[in-house]
Amino acid sequence: MCGIMAEYDTVQNKIKNGYIFKDHLDKAIELKPQDPMSYYLLGRWCYAVAQLSWIERKVAATLFGEPPSATVEDALRNFLKVEEIQPGYSKLNYVFLAKCYKDLGQREKAKTMCEAACSMNAISKEDEEAQKELDVLCPALGV
Repeated sequence: MCGIMAEYDTVQNKIKNGYIFKDHLDKAIELKPQDPMSYYLLGRWCYAVAQLSWIERKVAATLFGEPPSATVEDALRNFLKVEEIQPGYSKLNYVFLAKCYKDLGQREKAKTMCEAACSMNAISKEDEEAQKELDVLCPALGV
């Protein structure tokens, strides 16, 4: 819900809710460390934070003293943890692995993740979202 609401919220509320969401994820992982969904969501959070614009970081620093901090490497670690816990967890996890590898300049690994995602059937709304991402990402990588 936090992610859906964030699409329509102010920058201030996005950042505030981002801190709350991160706290919930940390607690979920503490309580159930083998749940791939928690690591997937933490990876998504890290990736989103790594993509924050300069102005969003400034707003966060002004309102909260310190902007949220995460890197593409942090996101990658969480998406890889998902695969460690449950290989082939989801089409979107492969998409985000591909995005991370692409952002880190590791094009061959990104291509491999795109191919893995493309090999999975689209059976849910989340898979349809993944396919839309793949339709843009794959050509950019030459897949």
